[in-house]
Amino acid sequence: MSKLKPLLLASAIVLPLHDLDNWQLLEYSNLPANRVEFRDRGMLVSVERSASPIVYPLDSISRVTRVSVSGELTGLLDIDPGRQGQAGEDDFSLKVGLVIAGEKRLNFLQRIVSADWVKTLYGLAPADAGIDRILFLNAVQDKSQLGLQRQHPLSDLIYERNVWLLDRSGPFELHYDFESPRDVVAVWLSIDGDDSHSTYSTLISRLSLGGPQTGPATKLE
Repeated sequence: MSKLKPLLLASAIVLPLHDLDNWQLLEYSNLPANRVEFRDRGMLVSVERSASPIVYPLDSISRVTRVSVSGELTGLLDIDPGRQGQAGEDDFSLKVGLVIAGEKRLNFLQRIVSADWVKTLYGLAPADAGIDRILFLNAVQDKSQLGLQRQHPLSDLIYERNVWLLDRSGPFELHYDFESPRDVVAVWLSIDGDDSHSTYSTLISRLSLGGPQTGPATKLE
């Protein structure tokens, strides 16, 4: 179980990135998985025509108003300009997903027939709550796609907003402020290259969730 350790940095939850800790490294049954390493610099995700979710359940429902992430991108996706997210090129070098609390729950039949990732998603909800959706904040490789948003065509559980630009190798520092707070039960990272047969790596050196309250930050460890 995670412990909350006070930090005198900011009003935020800072996720651990230097060891496996409570992270869940999931796999899709029909795809090669990314290689995920926890280093002194942070979480390194190496993609080689691969994809696999990385999930961090929070200890309780947390009200989030800001997401901040920094790290370094090495290599780019092999995709055509303006086509990122479309069939055959639905890959992103960074998607930070927030699992939003809600009222949806799986019934008995759905628990039998649903894909493993769907069961995992619903399993992230506290015993007295359900799930609404995963809200992904996407980094795109083409500036013209900034500001676009959608419900993913493959699932009504996935919503996406293209909010950041990652169009070159090198360090990055990204922030996003919500217009209203979101009640979050977990973080769901998606970094992939299976559709476009891409090879690259994404290092995440800091990832934090800011809340509306004031006071010291907390570090999950």
